[in-house]
Amino acid sequence: MIRGLAISCGDVNGIGFDVFLGALRHLAGAPLPQMVCFLDATMARDVIAAHHLSADVDGSILSVAGHMVHLRDVGHRCAVEPGNETAEAGALALASLDAAITHATSAPGWRILTLPLSKHACAMAGWAHAGQTEHLAARLGGTPLMILASGSVRVALATIHVPLRAVAPMLTQDLIVGKAHVLHQWLQNDCGISHPRLAVLGLNPHAGEHGRIGSEDATIIEPAVAHLQGLGIQCHGPIPADGFFGFGAYRSYDGILAMYHDQGLIPLKLLAEGGGVNITAGLSVMRTSPDHGTAFAIAGTNTANPASMVEALSMAAGL
Repeated sequence: MIRGLAISCGDVNGIGFDVFLGALRHLAGAPLPQMVCFLDATMARDVIAAHHLSADVDGSILSVAGHMVHLRDVGHRCAVEPGNETAEAGALALASLDAAITHATSAPGWRILTLPLSKHACAMAGWAHAGQTEHLAARLGGTPLMILASGSVRVALATIHVPLRAVAPMLTQDLIVGKAHVLHQWLQNDCGISHPRLAVLGLNPHAGEHGRIGSEDATIIEPAVAHLQGLGIQCHGPIPADGFFGFGAYRSYDGILAMYHDQGLIPLKLLAEGGGVNITAGLSVMRTSPDHGTAFAIAGTNTANPASMVEALSMAAGL
């Protein structure tokens, strides 16, 4: 049972609060669980005013479209400057993220919803992680798996925020088997699919063409797939990624394991048309987020599309 959502405020200079409030309006009347956002009331008022948003803040309660969000102070404040990246905003985003993690792990039934943060602003504040997924993994342990989903299309990543030149050396049979296991369990436990069908994409063009275009598909991915099949998991691969998405084969699978970031996320985001959800599975607490960043270029203009946040909030709430 989902008891509540611990919400990190993200970068207050980006579009996070804009799309969050828009999602709450879109879900007016929906039975959302208790929501706690880790941002104090004064900061919430400053964000609403600076971004020209509409919401009521009374005491420590933010109200939008009949929904109430409890506000919590995290001991950090900053000037709100829509569109600007500042170390102070990065420090606030990190403090809010850590507070959301601590709160969600304090009692069963809580999930984490993260608003977009700026990795650069956080790095300016001393952050060493490549992204929120890695930060969550460092705090929560487990085998983190980044999944982006849109409807029945669910793409997981074997490697996440690493340079392209580092992908091939990172791939091992154990890594692929482990990530596929987490994806399989998530599909069963969180998506209710009793016998998921998994597709494992190849690394090289045409899945290596029997070793003529790289050896990794034949020596690493293929044995990993065989091992998964031996465990009773419905799994196919390595599959050339271009034809897989280009000719619609993805529709036959419940989950897709891509070898690197852009291989899986470019087609997913094209298919999602702005409505994808970023999920972190494999940890003690499930986390969802919109599949976009801070969009500083349009911050404060009230033109941000909340579709992805609607899906992230709906999934986190179990709707």
